[in-house]
Amino acid sequence: MATTINKNKNIAISFAISEWSGWQATIPDETIDTLPELTISDTPDVSMIPPMLRRRLNLLGRACASEMMKHLRDGDNFPVVYCSQHGDIERTLKVLTELVDHQPVSPMHFSLAVHNAICGVLSIQAGLTANISAIAAGQQGLVPVLLEAAGILLSGKDKVLCVICDVLLPEIYRDKQSLPKTSYAISFIMTQSQGIHLSLQQLITVNSKYNNSTLPTDLIAFLSSDEPGLLVEHNGSTWKISRD
Repeated sequence: MATTINKNKNIAISFAISEWSGWQATIPDETIDTLPELTISDTPDVSMIPPMLRRRLNLLGRACASEMMKHLRDGDNFPVVYCSQHGDIERTLKVLTELVDHQPVSPMHFSLAVHNAICGVLSIQAGLTANISAIAAGQQGLVPVLLEAAGILLSGKDKVLCVICDVLLPEIYRDKQSLPKTSYAISFIMTQSQGIHLSLQQLITVNSKYNNSTLPTDLIAFLSSDEPGLLVEHNGSTWKISRD
């Protein structure tokens, strides 16, 4: 884990990613290139989630837990960075609907509507006691996740499990500009030096030779390819993830 400064005085953060995977819901009438590390299906694979935990989770929770458990082994106990634009918006809407209808609020909906609740439930199931950072970064969460995980590595940790997930907004909130256009979850392990060596840098000018993309699932495609770099938009700026 290191930082370097180029001739334009831009800071580049170096790190590595050792494991990655993702799930994306099927989009009707749209063909998506398949990758071994990115599963395209109607629902996420829940076979790794214990039945008692599975019953408490809906689509977002199952997608998040499924992806995280692919990278957790017995005895693992390292930090987690979780990012979602709206969190479990379905449960939040149910809580609001119950309040409007003057009905008792479901304790399960209320507790699992908390932004970091899914990771909290999973940490109890997996016996994780390391810190969990929960981020709500709008529609462009990849750069904030990488920066948060990089900061954790700089504090001395060997690796960090990162997960980014979101589902379609409920119809009452949805319009043509709403993102994401389909439900998804990705996860990856960032390390000091084990895996694919990468760097993250904020650009002054855009280099057109890189693929411009802001979808978290595109990180999975990038890691699984030989592409030299990936452009990611965040907060009005362009960032470049490149192979070292």
